[in-house]
Formats: sequence, structure tokens, C-alpha cells
Amino acid sequence: TFVSKATEFLYGHDCSAIKENRLAASQALSGTGALRVMFTFLHDHLGERADGQPHKVYMPNPTWANHLPIARCSGLEPAQYSYYHPETVGLDFDGMRKDLEGAEDGSLVLFHACAHNPTGIDPTREQWSEISDLCKQKDFFVLFDSAYQGFASGDADKDAWAVREFVSRGHHMMVAQSFAKNFGLYGERVGTLSAVCRDDEEKTRVTEALKRTIRPMYSNPPIYGARIVDEVLGDAALEAQWRE
Repeated sequence: TFVSKATEFLYGHDCSAIKENRLAASQALSGTGALRVMFTFLHDHLGERADGQPHKVYMPNPTWANHLPIARCSGLEPAQYSYYHPETVGLDFDGMRKDLEGAEDGSLVLFHACAHNPTGIDPTREQWSEISDLCKQKDFFVLFDSAYQGFASGDADKDAWAVREFVSRGHHMMVAQSFAKNFGLYGERVGTLSAVCRDDEEKTRVTEALKRTIRPMYSNPPIYGARIVDEVLGDAALEAQWRE
């Protein structure tokens, strides 16, 4: 099916969460739709804060402009951590780390999986490892937006490294995945939302909860674009041609 092929493309053939049947996933309306379902799901299931304020979701500064209104429309409060250093025209890793260290324990934190929008600047693998350690230390719930897999390095597997590394390090997290750019299907609204769960029982509960979130939003996703992705990723020759 489309969802199983799409998530395997993102997480890899040897992903422990897939092998252990603890990856919950649903088809979504590309990246925007996946993010809206993700944020709404989190808002609905996190419950009220003790101070009555919305739960914060930390995002890089700058980030894709639509991240902020999607979060607000879902009942979350967007907050931002340092990311771009204008003097070096690179990643402000020290500022990023300082801001995340200052965030409340247990916060929601969003990362761009690769090809950060709008800067195009990504952490190195060593920096991603440090970020993972910090997320564990602070008990953050990690969120990834994967909209450009294949665009950063030209290799879809290399571009999925951060997502796969976080899974291998034992994070429970959610990922919004889009095929708008890498498959040229912008107008077809093709994507997935997935959640790495603790076990298959939690996967079942999360899958049913995602269905309840999606049903009053758009009920069913469009099928044409998803069938294109399914066909290409399900045929070794076509996939090899696409990867070229």
C-alpha cells in the first residue's frame, strides 16, 4: 500500500519501529495536511496545562512561514529557537542549543528533516547526535517535517539520516512527510503522518485516534497522486529511474 511504501522510503527498510509493528501512520494531504493533523492530534490529547495556557511547540527561527499559523489554528502556541546565524550565513548551533536547554522539559520541538526551509542549512550528523541527546535529557517530544527528502544531498537515503538516527536512538516522535516536491505532485496533496510508538498496542491506539482526528477534517485523502508514488516505490526499475 501507499502508506507502507511511503514510510519505508522515509524510515528505511531496516527500521526497528516498522519491524516491531510500532509505527502508526495515515495518509495525509501532503505536508500541510500532515502538520495540521499532527498539531490537532497533540492539542486534543495533551490535555490542559496547569496554567491554562496553550502547549508550546518550538520551531526554528526562521522556519517555513506556514508552520506558525498551522500551529495556532490547531490550538498550540508556536515558540522559536535560534537557528540561522546571519554573520556566518550558517547554523547558529550554540544559540539553538542554548534556547532548547532553556525550553520547558517535555516540550514539543519541531525540526526540519533536511533542506531547512527557508535557509537550506542543516545540522551536521555530529550536531544531530548532540540534538538527540539534548532532546532525551529534556524529555522533548520530537516532531519532524520531511518535505524535501532527496533535495539536500541528492540522495533520499542520506537526507533521511536524521529521522532514522532519532528512531535508532529510541525517540518516540511524529513525522509529517510530503511528496509534493520530490515527486512533482504539489497539486495532488500526497503525504503521510506517522508516529513512532512504544509498542504495537500503543500503535493501535494512536492509529485509531488519528482516524478520529482526520475524519471530520477531510474524511478521505485523494487517491491519484498516492497511486503514482505507490507504483514507483513498488517497482525496483521505476524507483531506480526516479532516484537518478
